[in-house]
Amino acid sequence: MATWRRLMASITCRLLVDYLLIATKMSLENTVYPLTMARRGQPVRLAKITAGRKLTHRLSELGLTPGVAFEVLHDHGGPLLLAVRDSRLALGRDMASQILVESI
Repeated sequence: MATWRRLMASITCRLLVDYLLIATKMSLENTVYPLTMARRGQPVRLAKITAGRKLTHRLSELGLTPGVAFEVLHDHGGPLLLAVRDSRLALGRDMASQILVESI
């Protein structure tokens, strides 16, 4: 029983540490996180789109392809405004949460 408690405490501790890393938006090298967690003015690079086929295709048509660098211009709780390849793009938070980015 004591071993089980230690194991659960260890898992709980690890989950708490993971949550704190994400919640504080610590920028660790090669860390991938949802676009909704990027700060305003922060340059990021698109790592992966976790959406379905149709949305992935549409985002690609708009210039959001893996490896493209862009910047979050506006993030005040509603849609995100992005600067992508000399243009501006507004994305809802649901769409943005399916886009994984890494800090540049």
